[in-house]
Amino acid sequence: RMPIELDRARALSVARDAAREAAILLREGQRGELRVEHKGAVDLVTDYDRRSELRVIERLRAAFPDHRVVGEESGGHGGDGSDRPVWYVDPLDGTTNYAHRLPWYSVSLALELRGEAQVGLVLAPELGWEFAAVRGEGARLDGRPIRVSATAELRASLLGTGFPYDRSRFDNVDNVRAALRAAQSVRRIGSAALDLCMVAAGWLDGYWEFTLNPWDMAAGALMVQEAGGRLTSVGGSDYSATGGNVIATNGLIHDALAEIISYDVYEEQA
Repeated sequence: RMPIELDRARALSVARDAAREAAILLREGQRGELRVEHKGAVDLVTDYDRRSELRVIERLRAAFPDHRVVGEESGGHGGDGSDRPVWYVDPLDGTTNYAHRLPWYSVSLALELRGEAQVGLVLAPELGWEFAAVRGEGARLDGRPIRVSATAELRASLLGTGFPYDRSRFDNVDNVRAALRAAQSVRRIGSAALDLCMVAAGWLDGYWEFTLNPWDMAAGALMVQEAGGRLTSVGGSDYSATGGNVIATNGLIHDALAEIISYDVYEEQA
């Protein structure tokens, strides 16, 4: 079987162009009328999620017809058992923020080969941030190298987290209470991709979240790895973009944070 060769520099360039086009669309939406629908009780989708995803997928498929593309709104589930490269596309990470006109939202794209992210791009249209990473080549913010923080103790750490849309069986509140007692403070940004990038940039010392999808995590997780950080799943097993949860830190506080984070679901109501 011939090994698949990836032109990662070209992949990053195409991802950047696609994300910038999506960002223009999303900023237009912020200045006009938004049609907001509910996917669940509190899970929103706007017409701009769909338009942004369509634009990105068109660009990726035109440039890489042999690659698979998995998007949040269009569906699909990771690898198909082949060695084909897979793009994970989140056209609007932070839809609830976006619908309320908060600027904390992003476009997140990652290219994965055999279960390992090779290229990641996270763009925050309103904030002017563009995070990029290529495996083995480091992580950058607007072209400048970034590095995780040097905070060595959990009690001095600023942490990030998020809350699941379906709170009927799990709400993360006990973990937040434990983290507030053990750390300096906890923030809730509302975009998993940006949370991970903030760990990579050293702005947050650690972050955890549950009930995530591959398109939420794949690009940001590569940023953390390439910026010198550490990732595991809750419980300490190896991180996987399809694992559904993540603890990401500067590495120095990882074990201490992992010790206080647990995934205890409520008993099903009879």
